Amino acid sequence: MIRNGAPATIRQEADGSGPPGMEADTPRLSNAETGRSGRRLADQVYERLRDDIVSGALSPGTPMAELDLCERLGVSRTPVREALIKLADADLVRIYPQSGSFVAPISREAFRHAQFIREHLECALVAEAVRFIDATSLRELNDIIERQEKAATSADFYATDEEFHHAIAKISQHEDVWQVIRQTKIHFDRVRHLTLQEDAGHIPLLIEQHREILNGLAECNEASAVAAMRRHLREVFRRAEGIFARQEEHAAQIAVKRRPRRKP
Repeated sequence: MIRNGAPATIRQEADGSGPPGMEADTPRLSNAETGRSGRRLADQVYERLRDDIVSGALSPGTPMAELDLCERLGVSRTPVREALIKLADADLVRIYPQSGSFVAPISREAFRHAQFIREHLECALVAEAVRFIDATSLRELNDIIERQEKAATSADFYATDEEFHHAIAKISQHEDVWQVIRQTKIHFDRVRHLTLQEDAGHIPLLIEQHREILNGLAECNEASAVAAMRRHLREVFRRAEGIFARQEEHAAQIAVKRRPRRKP
């Protein structure tokens, strides 16, 4: 049975006014991480925070105070400041002068754009994969689906879901396109993580849709494989609306609480 795999480092305040800052168990960047491959520290801080935001470990509205982040990650202010600017450019963080930085809400528009790009590219990839599919590739995809069926948490399923789609890109002989998809689906993934964390009960349906894609590939039926992929990628729309509605309701509640009270 799949359990909720959401990280528990950030939680809403009891009064509903918004989430608190990062807790003390936020993992620090290790010496190995900060020194490997000559990667810039700011890039590593960005990647850590980006992953935490996308996965939901840092929820919308979470304060991103520089000093707090420095302490939690064990780095100086310069790489944190650079990472926050980069996160703001990606619309993952909002920076308000005199108020501070906060995790940005999930953008409906960015979500729809990301889904549009992903659907068109992945449908093209699965169409190409029909031309190159063989017994070895079919076994690989089937093995991934079997691991999805055994996934213990929603996070485990998410990882194998990514593996399944990546494998199709490799089979299509256009693996580099998967990197383009990964770069453009950040806001799409924020919704995916939330839908899995809030309702892991629909995971069996997603696995069934993966099998439909696999069947289309096994039959070398391009139309069937593409139609199955399109249905699968549009499934998230059925659950996304509730997430956006709750997000907007929460934002409205905060706005009311912050509104100055008139004197009698």
